[in-house]
Amino acid sequence: MKIVVYAKAVLLMAVLLVFNSCNDDDSGTASPSITDFSPTEGIEGTTVTINGTNFSTIASENIVKFNGTTANVTAASTTTLTVTVPAGATTGKITVEVNLQTTTSSGDFKVLAVPAITGFTPMEGSEGTTVTITGTNFSTVISENIVMFNGEAASVTGTTATTLTVTAPSGTTGKITVQVGTQKTTSLDDFVYKPLVTVSTLAGSGIAGFADGTGTAAQFDRPYGVALDANGNVYVADGVNQRIRKITTGGAVSTLAGSGTAGFADGIGATAQFRNPTGIAVDASGNVYVGDVTNNRIRKITPNGVVSTLAGDGTSGLADGTGTAAKFSSPSGLTVDAAGNVYVCDRENNCIRKITPDGVVSTLAGDGAAGTFGYVDGVGTAARFTQPQGITVDPAGNLYVVDYGNHRIRKVTSGGVVTTLAGSSKGFADGIGIAAKFDYPLGIARDTEGNLYVADYNNQRIRKITPSGEVSTLAGSGTQGFVDGTGITAQFEGPFGVGIDVSGNLYVSDRLGHRIRKITIQ
Repeated sequence: MKIVVYAKAVLLMAVLLVFNSCNDDDSGTASPSITDFSPTEGIEGTTVTINGTNFSTIASENIVKFNGTTANVTAASTTTLTVTVPAGATTGKITVEVNLQTTTSSGDFKVLAVPAITGFTPMEGSEGTTVTITGTNFSTVISENIVMFNGEAASVTGTTATTLTVTAPSGTTGKITVQVGTQKTTSLDDFVYKPLVTVSTLAGSGIAGFADGTGTAAQFDRPYGVALDANGNVYVADGVNQRIRKITTGGAVSTLAGSGTAGFADGIGATAQFRNPTGIAVDASGNVYVGDVTNNRIRKITPNGVVSTLAGDGTSGLADGTGTAAKFSSPSGLTVDAAGNVYVCDRENNCIRKITPDGVVSTLAGDGAAGTFGYVDGVGTAARFTQPQGITVDPAGNLYVVDYGNHRIRKVTSGGVVTTLAGSSKGFADGIGIAAKFDYPLGIARDTEGNLYVADYNNQRIRKITPSGEVSTLAGSGTQGFVDGTGITAQFEGPFGVGIDVSGNLYVSDRLGHRIRKITIQ
């Protein structure tokens, strides 16, 4: 009997052990849990790492869903799952199911739609330009859109799902990129950077008259040529006032020389006389040279205002020689090279003259000896000009001449070889070389990079010519008037002379507006 009871007890213990063993197996598949996941947002196909506990090491035994849409599990351990965001997923919780036991993330996974740029306008501009970018799947939260212009961050000022309004940063020409979350899209086209061109008034009231003073308190009467010294002072041939004026960098206007009465007299300051001074240039020592048109002379003014005659006997004609043995006929535009040689647009003789520092005058180019004008590229006197008006020189000694009557910009080497850099017939057209058009251009200046700037008189614009001959419009709307502003929003009233300072700022004599304008390029 005892044996039977003992056997029953052993059997009961065995049953209990089996039962407990089964319970132990169930607890071996303890509920999974999600502690975090990374990244927290992405598009379809993004790889996401889910961290937690009690995952199955068999990938297929882990059922992962993104807001109800099943994902593909590519790797598994008890604490980590690697999954791919499924197609059709939407923002919401992540769930993991292991052996019928489910856990849910505390935070949402944000499913991002891939942004796309379809276009932008304008396609060119400068720093500060407002650009509208059109596309799809932009964030409606401004801070969630990261916009770059060729790698430089732009400021986003407005947004919808299909439009971004941004401010162009400083930078260089290149693609625009938009990043929303981890997703980035790039424009097909480049945003082309153009310098910020600002036109302002340095001096002059706009009313014809004569008054020294600062800024708009000063008065001019049809100013012609302008030139600058190494310190940034501007010198102006104030034509109708028969004076040479000086403007400091702060806009203070004074009279360097000239009595105000048309005539001829060498002397100091106001004792000197001019008759229609037009062209003007400054050498490295601060001496000012003037094309005294109606006096048919080239005058020299020291920094102290002492006026003398460098060359020309006062009568109209053409003669090479030294000092007053030489003759000119309405000499206008001037430039000075590094050696102190003065080059003259001898307007009515239709030729380019050279004057050494000692006053020796020779003819470099143009068929002036025959009293002819026209348009011919060639060497020396085989070339022809029609009333050359403005001139500048580069460090190599090449001259760039505004061929007023031919509506062209010509190049003259130190050896007298004349070619055409830009321009064809009268009109207005930007373009390369002879594809461009000017309408009676006058003044010209050159920057340190070899770009030329031309006062295109009848077109009421300032044009730029690159060393390769590409012509563009720097400033001026083409309509005669007075407006300070940026680029082509500005207006001029007969731009005549152009000068440039060491910082690349341009100065323009606005002849009919009786002002000196300043153009900054940033």
